[in-house]
Amino acid sequence: MSDDHFISIDGTSFDLTPLYKELDPLRDVKVDQSDLHGEFMRQSELSAAYGYLMAEAEKQEKLLEYHLERLQAVLDKQARDEFAMAGEKATETKIRNTVLTHKDYQEVRLELIEARKNKQLFKATCGALSHKLQALINVGADHRKTFNDATILRENRNG
Repeated sequence: MSDDHFISIDGTSFDLTPLYKELDPLRDVKVDQSDLHGEFMRQSELSAAYGYLMAEAEKQEKLLEYHLERLQAVLDKQARDEFAMAGEKATETKIRNTVLTHKDYQEVRLELIEARKNKQLFKATCGALSHKLQALINVGADHRKTFNDATILRENRNG
């Protein structure tokens, strides 16, 4: 069992897998007007799930930034040593180009770009869910007003 989907708070471990197992960002930010009650009831679950995913994406981004920084330092030293052993003058441009064109550096850099994209997607989904909540509140208020206006009209006609 992987610990990737568990968090521990005060010694208690929580499995977060059910929070996001069946998520669909495109579907989850839409309002199903035929089931406003269900939409409203599911809203907090969706906010928690996407908030967790955003936190995980941010963690992944930070870990990759750290890994890239360490890799850059290692490759920089390695390039300097190689230039020195070859008797070549090591300019900062040569060293930088050697680091930037290294296969491992490029791979981690692309992973970091992907992690940043994922973080932004989850952040945008969290923002959209916030707007969805406000829309659900507004629709509920409109529904209550319409229902109350119809009740008042009926009472005025009968009374």
